[in-house]
Amino acid sequence: MNSRIKVAVIGAGGKMGTRVSNNLAKHRDMAEMKLCENSPRGIEGIQARGFDIVTTEEAVKWADITVLAVPDTLIHLISKDVVGLMKPGTTLIILDPAAAVARHLALRDDCTFVVTHPCHPSYFLDQDTPEARQDYFGGIAAKQDIVMAKIQGSDERFAEARKIAEIMFEPVVHSYVMDMRQIAFLEPTLVELLGATCLYAMAETVDEAERKGIDRNAAISFLTGHIMVLTANFLGILKNAKVSDACNVAIGLGNRLVLREDWKKIWDDEVLDKVIATMLNPSKPQI
Repeated sequence: MNSRIKVAVIGAGGKMGTRVSNNLAKHRDMAEMKLCENSPRGIEGIQARGFDIVTTEEAVKWADITVLAVPDTLIHLISKDVVGLMKPGTTLIILDPAAAVARHLALRDDCTFVVTHPCHPSYFLDQDTPEARQDYFGGIAAKQDIVMAKIQGSDERFAEARKIAEIMFEPVVHSYVMDMRQIAFLEPTLVELLGATCLYAMAETVDEAERKGIDRNAAISFLTGHIMVLTANFLGILKNAKVSDACNVAIGLGNRLVLREDWKKIWDDEVLDKVIATMLNPSKPQI
């Protein structure tokens, strides 16, 4: 009797699809897979890795779990066809919550739907090898955490999907389970609206430092070193430590000069919905 979980990966030639399928291939004792891809470049990449390609219809009708490793903006269109092909009692995994929160994801009452997303390797995680320390994205060698939510369906099927997700993004330290909307507040709100925006500004400010005649490598070293120690300080990882009084004054000034005073409204449900709607359809901004 074959007890392996059958996994179909749609979009297996993309960035996430490549990592997912490479990791699944390492666990043939637990999972077998069929890969699907439409783009010529993606097909070429899959074949170069030594894998075969099948049609979406063949893969989805065969699968216990189907993974949609496709851009958010395509989920509305692709999920209609894919969900219609799924066997009753099977599972669909998406890799980002936006389409589900915006109700762009096709659903069926007789199937289970799951969202998972990698946290990516934290600089506070000890990595065991030089390769792992250079794996900034994760899914190759570096340890990382993931988040997961059941959109709807069976707890048993969700537990099965959790095992597969931990393989897809291995090596995984923790898989944190929460609801779908909480994952959406992690991304885009936490890491894109605020985190990515601030980090992008930090990269731009390195350019400004260079214009002032400061050595670029010195600016990068100074900035990233301070980011690490300040993050450890503010998140309570560095125990019994406080920033200087002067730094606190500078933070107060930065809140007026750099951040809007009402920036915390990004955590409002109404703002989240408008942000997601705009991300999925930038030509019709809602905010």
